[in-house]
Amino acid sequence: MPGESRTILGSRWHPAIVAAVFLPVHIAAITISNELLVLPSGAAAAFWPASGTLIAALLLTPRRAWPWLLAVSLLVDANLFRAGATRMTALIGLVNVGQGALAAALVRHYVGPRIDFASAAATARLLLLLLFATFLGSLAGALVLSGTRIPVAYWANQQSWWMAGFLGAVVLVPLILSWAEGGLRLAGIAQPPMRRSMSLQFAVLAIVLWHVFADGGRSGLTVLDSPFLVYAALLWIVWSGGPRRVTFALLLVTAVSISCTLAGVGPFSRLANAPFGPILNLQAYLVLVVAPLLIAQASIAEKRRAIDQVRESDARYRSFVEHSSEAIFRFELARPMPVSLAPIEQRRWLDQHARVAESNDAFRAATGDGSPGALVEQHPAWLEHCLAAVPDAIAAGGRAQNVECVLPGPYGLDRTLLVSLSTEVHGGLLTRIWGVARDITHFRTVQRQLEQQQRELRALATELTVTEERARRRIAADLHDGLAQSLVGLKMHIAAIRAAADQGRPLPDLAALELTIAESTAQVRTLMTSLLPPGLYDQGIVAALTWLTEEFARRQRIEVKFEDDGRPKPLTESTTVLVYQAARQLLQNVARHARSSSVTIRMQVVADRLHLTVADAGVGFNVSDLTFLPTQQGGFGLYSIRERLTIIGGALEIDSVPGRGTRVLVTAPLDTAVEGRERARGAGK
Repeated sequence: MPGESRTILGSRWHPAIVAAVFLPVHIAAITISNELLVLPSGAAAAFWPASGTLIAALLLTPRRAWPWLLAVSLLVDANLFRAGATRMTALIGLVNVGQGALAAALVRHYVGPRIDFASAAATARLLLLLLFATFLGSLAGALVLSGTRIPVAYWANQQSWWMAGFLGAVVLVPLILSWAEGGLRLAGIAQPPMRRSMSLQFAVLAIVLWHVFADGGRSGLTVLDSPFLVYAALLWIVWSGGPRRVTFALLLVTAVSISCTLAGVGPFSRLANAPFGPILNLQAYLVLVVAPLLIAQASIAEKRRAIDQVRESDARYRSFVEHSSEAIFRFELARPMPVSLAPIEQRRWLDQHARVAESNDAFRAATGDGSPGALVEQHPAWLEHCLAAVPDAIAAGGRAQNVECVLPGPYGLDRTLLVSLSTEVHGGLLTRIWGVARDITHFRTVQRQLEQQQRELRALATELTVTEERARRRIAADLHDGLAQSLVGLKMHIAAIRAAADQGRPLPDLAALELTIAESTAQVRTLMTSLLPPGLYDQGIVAALTWLTEEFARRQRIEVKFEDDGRPKPLTESTTVLVYQAARQLLQNVARHARSSSVTIRMQVVADRLHLTVADAGVGFNVSDLTFLPTQQGGFGLYSIRERLTIIGGALEIDSVPGRGTRVLVTAPLDTAVEGRERARGAGK
């Protein structure tokens, strides 16, 4: 059933099997209970363990097994109880069964299926419910006994019944439940030092019990003969032991005290002035011993568990702080600072009295020392920066968030720290300052880079628009000055031919017309090659670069040497265009800036990448001066190519020294899919 997580019997077994397991246990408990009856007629008992075994069995099993357990208990009570007639024993059995069922139901409802004996509230609630249930049972039980011929008073019988049932429940229920929870195992119950301590505790308890209850040679009572001397030994066990050890010790005290009293020895046997005198005094003593010590044990265990939880939480917190990448620190003020001081006075006060009380590795790494107890003024400047914000934090309610401190570093490598402070003010006096500092240097660097890239991209977008317009104007100018003029000349030649034909005159010389057509054709081809390099899309990058180098050498009158390793170079169409544009841009840079009479272009395959090298023996330059920023050295060409190469997984590397020329390496990834298609096409042939 839901909510019955404590059950150890019946959750998998049939209720009949559970009842069969419970039967010998309850028979033994009833037998012991009958042995503890003190009147010849069997009217009262000092201790009734059967009530404890029944309640514990009900609490350990699901509700579907309760009818079987109650039936077994009634059968055993009615047949083994040795006082009175059959009708009376049946009534007594019904009272015992009803008392156990009521107690188990109340505990299940108000405490829960799992009783925590390390909780003082749960333990006290359990004792009160057992006290209430056994009280109701004693009222009915005393009424049953009063209807017999036993010459006892009702209330005396009721008190004896009540205390016997309550003691049986309060001693055995915690004992059975705690041992059932931990398992019936002695090995590994504690470490050897703890086992020795436990053995010593029980040895001392046995000696005290023998001295108080079993030593019959003493003539009178002294202070050391008091039965409450047992408290001293029990408190030792309660202080250092858990619920299993404590409940076992209480069972031992109960068994020894009852056995000695019924045998006529011990302090309670000499106080009898009525048939119920020894029993009631002994029961009152045991109740005053068992109930408070159970609650004391639960309270101590609860506090010990709370302390352990606090220690674990503190250990986790300290581990988190110690391994945190942020600098965490705490300042204590040797003299609390009045918050009413002026900000300048507050700053002076902090310099004099604030000391590092706690810090982690990140703090010590940031400060270079940061050992506890050091003055604030003994630490680097960033602490001075962040503590300067303390007056503002006090004015803002005790907190200063995200105070940015920029610390100058060597070679321009400044560090940026983001500091947050929290102050503790009591009675107008500042006593403590908590701080967290985070190094955001990398974040600020990345932020500046992103801002710079955004500016570059905006400039590039503007330049692309302008470049597109320039290209249109150049094409328009080429068409106007070249092809358009040729077409006008053709039109004039055709008009002259038509006029001569109409007038019957000899036709003009057609050689000039052929020359004009040839010039127009050359102009169109030149324009086409400038817009679309020949062989780039159909023959590949090698053919395109071959034409480019030849055309560049012809136009610029610079010796160009083109070398290719002859290996296949499968590239996607976009990569092919990008590599071609990179080579063209690099050749243009050579013509504009290198002042070199020769340039070498080498193309080869290295691993799965294409390497294009452009080298010249020109004037060279300092690579550190090349920022790739648009409108600066390098211009938009190199910037655009570098960014586009980065997108496809390529790179642009420049190696240059003034006076020793320049070497530029362009790398781009090969396309394995294109290579696979070419191999398949070759195999098909």
